[in-house]
Amino acid sequence: MRIAAVLLLLLPAGQALGQEALETRLVVTQEGRETGREEFTLRPGRGRGAPGSTIVAVSRYPATNPLLKVAATLERTPEFALAKFQLDVEAPNGTTIILAAGSGARLIVRTVAKGSEAGRELPGGPDVVLLDESVYSLYTAVVDLATPAGKSLTGVFPRTGRRVSFVARRESAGSGAARVTLTGELTGTLATDSKGRLQRLELPGAGILVSREQD
Repeated sequence: MRIAAVLLLLLPAGQALGQEALETRLVVTQEGRETGREEFTLRPGRGRGAPGSTIVAVSRYPATNPLLKVAATLERTPEFALAKFQLDVEAPNGTTIILAAGSGARLIVRTVAKGSEAGRELPGGPDVVLLDESVYSLYTAVVDLATPAGKSLTGVFPRTGRRVSFVARRESAGSGAARVTLTGELTGTLATDSKGRLQRLELPGAGILVSREQD
């Protein structure tokens, strides 16, 4: 019951996403062709002044006159545990809101669409990261959990139900920046700047390249 109450409290948050200035812009390409754009902000702290960190992101596919728009909010505790996750998905067939909350080894996902509502329980825990096929700034959570020796993680994609196991190996890129190599069911490389913001992500298996928009 407590988790269900938390999920209900999360619901209004997505309404503010369109009103917030997002500082970092990404270009998404697949097989060399631009498919969309993403904007995101990574900031310290969470709602109501709680400690931790917050990612707020909006992605559009394509960038102009988008057929798909996904707004995401991810709040984590100082220990990088999930505190809040919400996706607002706008597509030609309507709007869907996906909420997630965790408690111990459980992850509760709730999906709300026009005329329907569904919930499911998935395995959770500190080594689970929530990702999405269209919001790549969420990979910041992978960088934070990666270690030089390699950290075994599970990626959960709440919108599609996809689940992957992989190892994230981190190395310093100097001046506080980082580079992470992914191996296993999810393969690729990602890099962040000195502020922890995603700069570049390559997922060769899907032909995806995400890079910081040039000023």
